[in-house]
Amino acid sequence: MTAIPTCLYNHELLILFTSQTPYQSYRDPVGDAQARGYVQELADTRIDALMCCPTAWRAVLWPSDVDPRWRQEDADRVAPVGPCEMKYSEKAYWRVQQYMIKGGDPVRVTRDTARDIGLTFFFSYRMNDHHHLWNRDCPTHDRFWRDHPEFQMDPDRGSYFNYLHAEVRAYYLALLTELVERYDPEGLELDFMRSPTFFPADRVDEGTVLMTEFVRDVRAMLDRNQGTGPRKLLSVRVPRDLAGCAKAGLDVVTWDQTKLVDMVNVSSYFISTHEIDIEGFRKQLDHAKIYGEMHFITDTGRIHPSGYRNNYSQKTTREQYETLAHEYWQRGVDGLSVFNFSYCREHHFGEPRRRGFPGVEPPFEMLGTACDPAAVAPRAKHYFINSNFDKLPISLGLECSASVTLDLHADIAAFQDAMLRLEMTESAWGMAFEVALNDEILEASPYVGELFAPFTRESLPDHFNVENYRVPAGFVQSGRNVVTITRRNESAICEPLVCRRLELALYPYTLPPCMTGE
Repeated sequence: MTAIPTCLYNHELLILFTSQTPYQSYRDPVGDAQARGYVQELADTRIDALMCCPTAWRAVLWPSDVDPRWRQEDADRVAPVGPCEMKYSEKAYWRVQQYMIKGGDPVRVTRDTARDIGLTFFFSYRMNDHHHLWNRDCPTHDRFWRDHPEFQMDPDRGSYFNYLHAEVRAYYLALLTELVERYDPEGLELDFMRSPTFFPADRVDEGTVLMTEFVRDVRAMLDRNQGTGPRKLLSVRVPRDLAGCAKAGLDVVTWDQTKLVDMVNVSSYFISTHEIDIEGFRKQLDHAKIYGEMHFITDTGRIHPSGYRNNYSQKTTREQYETLAHEYWQRGVDGLSVFNFSYCREHHFGEPRRRGFPGVEPPFEMLGTACDPAAVAPRAKHYFINSNFDKLPISLGLECSASVTLDLHADIAAFQDAMLRLEMTESAWGMAFEVALNDEILEASPYVGELFAPFTRESLPDHFNVENYRVPAGFVQSGRNVVTITRRNESAICEPLVCRRLELALYPYTLPPCMTGE
């Protein structure tokens, strides 16, 4: 068997065509230097497996015989309209097209570069990519999807493929087989998180059986292509708890018991969170290695002042990545996965509304510390709970209390200071409330900034909506912590108070007076 990697890096090749980097600007056509650069920048990290997503949304990025679009488009390609008249997907597709019809093969360049720097090479294939499905004319759609609306969930409008159709399963198996036979990867990941909808809601039980048969067919295909080499690894990227897997028709426990899969990548889809059930997977799985996934953003929901929404989001900082990694290691993962890590770079084609948020280079140093359990343990911690999952938001009327639990596994004695932070959906000024941590009342701090230097100012909360609280030594404990918020009747505003985000920072140093008010 190929050695099972520890730290996975999901690399969506679309980003080669949408982003500006040290290797490629928007002024020039995309070339092989961009594809090589995106891999070579991982050389001095602890990443040991590149999970290559070989598509631009639904368009293949290799010279495929299953979907021969690039040979067909060579003859009838048409110059694009002016850049200002093009949609985002059209801008991306034009750059893809110009590279591919000239014989480009970013998959091969990526694979060869990965092996040059010693990375294990996987394909990570999106099993039902959702991008732009509402627009049947989007140029990135594969021909099979466009030509067969009868195989979709809603044939009357663009929607997900319905895996109840044998033709859909056969199509994906053909794509995967072609990739494995042509590029000989060490492993393959079935990305069931882009997106986790495969069957009509009333036929999931029937679909679950079919999906297990499909996974078995993929496993058999990998075994046929193993030759005399080691077993090719099969990974699955799945929802953050087993209930979510079952809802999507993914019988991960059976896949594990029958040794169809070697790796289970537990994912929260798009947004980083501590709310993934590592313990539940650990209890049920005996064979497969378990990975906890981290994403490039920690929060959505805030709107750009202009009303612009496209990926306007709070980016994951180095401290937040490292805290997630530490917690995942402590909770029993066998490895980590990093998804969309480089999407903090400029990838909006100079969108005028984003000029104040031009993009920043990824925090590559994190790929060294987070992947090392011993190195990450003593570093500053930044825990967060946001409104995209189970625990928040909570709404408080007058004289109401609500509690939020925060589980942590840090060595509390190694930290000298701490700060708790609450964010409300509206201004907290004029609202009287009391905050307690583990039944100890906290005093508000006059500090109005971020708990750590922000990675980027994009989508930071309005300081009128935020309250910070100094946490004295001994108030935080390793294990379960309970934050209780009590709304007082003397509030000047009677509307409900909604808490949408909670953060806790642990510092291995003493905070300066500007943060503590001392």
